[in-house]
Amino acid sequence: MSLSKLIDETLLEMVNVRNEPVQVRSSTRISALVDAAAEVVEEVGVERMTTAMVAERAGASIGTVYRYFPDRIAVLSALSLRSMDRFLRQTRENILREKPETWIDLLMVSFDTGVEMHRTEVGFTSIRLGDLVSYPEVEPSGIRSARIAKAFAAIISEDFGLAETDELTLRIEMSVNMTDALLTRAFVTDKKGDEAIIAEARKIVHGYLTTASE
Repeated sequence: MSLSKLIDETLLEMVNVRNEPVQVRSSTRISALVDAAAEVVEEVGVERMTTAMVAERAGASIGTVYRYFPDRIAVLSALSLRSMDRFLRQTRENILREKPETWIDLLMVSFDTGVEMHRTEVGFTSIRLGDLVSYPEVEPSGIRSARIAKAFAAIISEDFGLAETDELTLRIEMSVNMTDALLTRAFVTDKKGDEAIIAEARKIVHGYLTTASE
């Protein structure tokens, strides 16, 4: 599974989490609602976010929110899927630009993309990449970190000639989970990110991946 295929799956899940097909005008409205949800989540957290808060922030009625999303979890799931989609797209772009020389360098591009997303994507620190919020009925393909790991394993197998083993995939998934948790710690009290924690997290993840190549 490549990053492009995973992006396509994520886009489909973003469609399925909504109540109805989207036309051009309603697409703009949905985007505004998800933007509002991101702002609310960044301010009050995932647990305290309500559909009423989202409607107020977006300058819309509560009925408008429910027209497109069945409940608050669907709103959060849409935000979470959008965060994943943007992370994957930015990672792909960064990999193509930087042309990493080793498979570990490739995964560290993903790490650095995570840092970038925490700094630039509103609500990303709260919603993250994991399965904090998901709709199982519209996200049937399994745990996100495992799906990301499989996509990276496929790329590594194709570009660097490593066998796409269960051990490699698991090692990548653990690095994705570590990155997610450690970077959240770095940004939870500092929107710019605690540089000492980021540096230590990078060292930990890089060291963990290096042991897999020994």
